[in-house]
Amino acid sequence: MHVVGPAGSVPEARVCATRTGGEEQCATTGADGKATVRLISGTYAVRATPPAGARLDEGVASVDLSEATSVIVTVEGKATIAGAIRDASRAPLADAQVCAHGATSADVKCTRTKAEGSYAVVVRPGVHKIEVTGPPGSRLLGQWARGRLGSFEADLIDTRRGDVTGVDLTLIHGVVLSGVVTAARDGAPVKDAQLCTYTLAAPLGWDCERTDKEGRYAALREPGTYWVWTIPPGDRGSRLVYQRYDRVAEGVRATPFTLEGDRKLDVALTEGTVVRGRVTASDGEPVVLALVCIDTPFPTGRICRETGDDGTYEIATRPETYVIAVYPPDASDVIAGYYPDARPDWTRADEITVGRSDLQLDIVLPRGVRFSGTVRDERGAPVEGATINVNEGALPRYFGSTDIHGRYSIAVRPGTYTVDVFPPRISPGLSVVGQPIDVSTEAGYDVVLPDASPE
Repeated sequence: MHVVGPAGSVPEARVCATRTGGEEQCATTGADGKATVRLISGTYAVRATPPAGARLDEGVASVDLSEATSVIVTVEGKATIAGAIRDASRAPLADAQVCAHGATSADVKCTRTKAEGSYAVVVRPGVHKIEVTGPPGSRLLGQWARGRLGSFEADLIDTRRGDVTGVDLTLIHGVVLSGVVTAARDGAPVKDAQLCTYTLAAPLGWDCERTDKEGRYAALREPGTYWVWTIPPGDRGSRLVYQRYDRVAEGVRATPFTLEGDRKLDVALTEGTVVRGRVTASDGEPVVLALVCIDTPFPTGRICRETGDDGTYEIATRPETYVIAVYPPDASDVIAGYYPDARPDWTRADEITVGRSDLQLDIVLPRGVRFSGTVRDERGAPVEGATINVNEGALPRYFGSTDIHGRYSIAVRPGTYTVDVFPPRISPGLSVVGQPIDVSTEAGYDVVLPDASPE
């Protein structure tokens, strides 16, 4: 039997073989990670337990001794992230959920806090982000460690060299905004509408909750003042139009909503005009799962709807003058941009006038080549939320951003460009700008953002 870990053979591992109805037979691996156990013919489950302190997890394998006389047992690396979760009064929180999200993989490992609020989540050695959700029914606001509201600004917890302790977090109590979303025409409940809030206190994105089949919603939020925006579902055939608080369509006419305690807010959505059409690539192929977004030239509230399997879309809106942008799915080589012909920004887009009659608008987008890569910091950790500008001359022509794993992918027309990479808002990294890139075919550009030098 041979025990193998991420760094090779594992000496001093305890290896035990068991078959149904039989006794366990064990041995310890030598310096070469191998051990010999004498067994009779049959099928065995083999478990390898690494030596204490090895930062390796147990491994399990099976072997049929009628077909083989040796087995390799693979053990994975193991690390621990530990800390304590409390509420705003410093009382320990039991049964809070703590999840470690792998920054370089899709791995997610979760655990729950003990009675004293402590936790220890076991992960593979690497870089992680910690997300904490309050106990069921606690009305505590979830957070990312340490004290962050979104993954894009969460701290990176590095367990490659050793376990990490002291990742503590304090959750604060929220208040509930609840109500019912209905159609003004007949009072019917609206399922899958989104009730979205945007705080006036911090530069955060919209935070949305969906309505249930009875049109009801409940949004747990930090006490404060918010903009409130209700977005109807994108059902084909629906004419329901989005609405800002208090019963207006434009963001510039909206009224701030104060939420210092639990409050009710019912919303009745009115109907409008439908813009519909089909999105295709320049070769006639439908662009599936693209986002078609409509907004006024001076933004008042962008609404996006997804194209179907045939490239068709529908957007209900109010009579107004708009610009329309299309964003193909990440894997597509169709170029994103404003109508028509994927213009780079709204200042170069054609304006579309929507009246009281429905409007048919088909959109054709050019194909390009993919420009992709990863953005990391000097530790090798991926940078989420970095901005990539692909510049044509002195002006940005194409845009992208990195996901939680630091990856980006942008469709561009073949050509020679300069590329700027900017870190997210709270990052200690510095920008890397002015890199010349030839994108005649599929091209890659990986970036390491240097840390800001201490003053």
